[in-house]
Amino acid sequence: MYRHFNTPFRAAYYHDFQTITTTRIYHEKRRKVKEANTTTPEFLQDAIVADLADLFEGQTLQSSAGDKRPIRVYPQDLPIIEGMDETEDRTEEIPEPYIIVRTSEGNVQDANSPQEIDLILVVCVYDKNPNRQGYRDVLHIIQEIYGRYAKNPMVRIKTDSGGAVGGPWSIVYPIKWVTQQDDTHPYYFGAMSLKFEAPAVRQEVPYT
Repeated sequence: MYRHFNTPFRAAYYHDFQTITTTRIYHEKRRKVKEANTTTPEFLQDAIVADLADLFEGQTLQSSAGDKRPIRVYPQDLPIIEGMDETEDRTEEIPEPYIIVRTSEGNVQDANSPQEIDLILVVCVYDKNPNRQGYRDVLHIIQEIYGRYAKNPMVRIKTDSGGAVGGPWSIVYPIKWVTQQDDTHPYYFGAMSLKFEAPAVRQEVPYT
């Protein structure tokens, strides 16, 4: 009944099965490596920028233009304001209040360890009131950010962002923050140090 398995057909069948299985495993490993590649620092930065923009949506603070404006979030640094034509109205380009999300450094202990990515958040608010209480708005922003990642330590790129699907990254303690001690009235500054852990990238695909 099973004699046909001892024929050349059996060898051909086994070869085809092995080829299909090997190809499937190869592509599965490639998929995992591709997913790991979306946990890179720049994708984390994009995810945090979008996350904080959502966190502070609807909140406004005083600006140097004399009105209240939403808290803007910028990746890495403030955009350069081009042109110096004093006849133009440049009030819309005034950045504060703002948060800058800067990549700082990373660390991978060994081949089997996850990558740790350090971010620095710079907070700036404007308050010309002579009572010098602008630092309270800085502390409010810091506390909001701390509460966000204390309640939910995971971060992903949002599916509707139009970019790659990236993450997850998870917060790593400690979370550190400082307020500026120098007198820069009416501008007040603070900063936070956040560390995130990305899944480890391991060798899974044969190489030559």
